[in-house]
Amino acid sequence: MSNLLTNSRLRAWRDCKRRHRLLYLDGWRPRREDEAVSFGRLVHLGLEGWWKAAPEQRLYEAMLRISGRAHDLFQEAAVRELLRAYDERYASAMEGYEVLAVEATFTAPLLNPKTGAASRTFLLAGKVDGIVRERATGRVLLVEAKTTSEPIEDATTSYWRRLAMDGQVSHYYIGSESLGFSVEGCLYDVLLRPRLKPLKATPEASRKYTKDGRLYAAQREVDETPEEYAARLRADIAEAPAKYFQRREVPRTEDDLRDYLFDAWAEARAMREAERSGASARNPEACHRFGQCAFWEVCANNLRPESAPDLYELVTNVHGELDLQGVSE
Repeated sequence: MSNLLTNSRLRAWRDCKRRHRLLYLDGWRPRREDEAVSFGRLVHLGLEGWWKAAPEQRLYEAMLRISGRAHDLFQEAAVRELLRAYDERYASAMEGYEVLAVEATFTAPLLNPKTGAASRTFLLAGKVDGIVRERATGRVLLVEAKTTSEPIEDATTSYWRRLAMDGQVSHYYIGSESLGFSVEGCLYDVLLRPRLKPLKATPEASRKYTKDGRLYAAQREVDETPEEYAARLRADIAEAPAKYFQRREVPRTEDDLRDYLFDAWAEARAMREAERSGASARNPEACHRFGQCAFWEVCANNLRPESAPDLYELVTNVHGELDLQGVSE
């Protein structure tokens, strides 16, 4: 069993014990990536290039990172327009920050919140999106970026209120300390995943024409091209940029971090007990919580992943998102 506790692993454990086992004990991965996951990964890749680049090269590096990596030309168009607008919105604000780290992998002791003793079994691990110093105040801040389909413009929405309890922010506070940075806040960027979809040609049987032989305004003779879709999305973003982009600071107190350690310590103990007993209960409530679980076919049909090689593959590194050079598992 891997001794690393990433936020992704802890989230999988909380969602479904069977999913956790398949991912982190058995090492299975779905061959097909969920659309929302794929979109978020691509945006994240572009933002990594943006944050690492010199000021005059940011947008170029972001576009270079994503080129040819999308599922299709429409997904690439959507990501490009989102990154282009992100650059327009935040490039000038970067003068106020000194970038200290981008995509930095960490490991940190998992501390018993009662005794302060480090776990002999597990380490906390992860990769922070970024760490910056605010030039005006000297404060060191975490940077975290997410894509979502939820409304983000209003600070009172459930999305922002959930962040007060979000374990990942606390996890990364602790990770930043292990990297030598005493952070005082988290600069949290959220990008709305576009709801606009490419327009399709109206089926012939459903087409309606005006007296002079033209299609009704809401109907189309041909599918929208990626270029047309990009232009429509660009206009939609320009009309309401705050709908697509929000940046807020998410704080953490010592009490918040202690609460997180209580949660993580309890989850790690339960994880260890489940591994010893071989138990991995399924959670049917999680099967379709955010779309369909990648292991639905396994659980619903009582299959083993190896019996469906077109759907699943084994990996040797269950923490593929981390740079694990020099880290012992």
